[in-house]
Amino acid sequence: MNDIIQSLSDEFKDICFVKGQRDGRYPYAHSMLIGDYLIDTGISSGFIRKLKRKVSINNVLLSHWHEDHISGNRLLPKAKFFCHIKDKPIIEDVQKMFEFYYVNDDPEQIKLFTTILESLRLKNIKVTEIIKDNDIIEVGDDYKIRVLHTPGHSAGHCCFYEINSKIAFLADIDLSSFGPWYAGIDSNLMEFEESIDKMLALDIDIAVTSHKGIIKGKNNVKEGLTKYKDITIKRDEIILSKLSEVKPLSPKDLANKNLIYKYYTEYELYEIMAEEIMIQLHFDKFLKNNLIEQKENGYILS
Repeated sequence: MNDIIQSLSDEFKDICFVKGQRDGRYPYAHSMLIGDYLIDTGISSGFIRKLKRKVSINNVLLSHWHEDHISGNRLLPKAKFFCHIKDKPIIEDVQKMFEFYYVNDDPEQIKLFTTILESLRLKNIKVTEIIKDNDIIEVGDDYKIRVLHTPGHSAGHCCFYEINSKIAFLADIDLSSFGPWYAGIDSNLMEFEESIDKMLALDIDIAVTSHKGIIKGKNNVKEGLTKYKDITIKRDEIILSKLSEVKPLSPKDLANKNLIYKYYTEYELYEIMAEEIMIQLHFDKFLKNNLIEQKENGYILS
């Protein structure tokens, strides 16, 4: 259709992939369009303006509250906005992001995030409709979007599944080589793994993810989801290998050692903090499964 919109099916021509700037790399993300429903707005301000000249966008489904998924909200003032109740407070008050990213008390982190949010020109918007698991949203006569609550990445993270075409938008179950990210105050590793399993049980012909793009074919989608979940299992193994039955170690002791991030980027300051948070969630999982026990200010193998 043009350089940022691509129809995903010859049979279902009104379901389109919408490309994000920088090929969907942070701080941008890919979107999907079904009729006049746009899923997420983080493709970039310029791409949103270009999209508006091509199609009507009367409704916006937000997969979750993260900045790379909502940055274009301000450019759609007449649209109705839909999201899960658990992500609504942050979408309506973007300053809450500092709290949810654990950066409230660190001046350097606050400076970094202020720069990012100002560059994206994030604005508060009013959420019009609350969505929940298994809601069906009818788009015209031909399309039915099923809401799938998939927490873990954020508490209210949702995927969207068009029933007739079997096309799914997996949002930040993004099938990237980095793997699942769960470093927010509302993140949960075990819930993330359950959400991946939920998508594996779905009959998906075509998947769109926020940062990887389009995956076609049932087998390819299932393989991608399986490999994605396997990354958390490999992280389990790596983190457990650093622990002993004698010397207690804390998540802080294991952060800044590239156990989660293979390398750090220009966001290194935040990534090291995120790594510590994610390692703690692995420790929580180990504790639940009786693999480790707390000793002094750290953890040892059981």
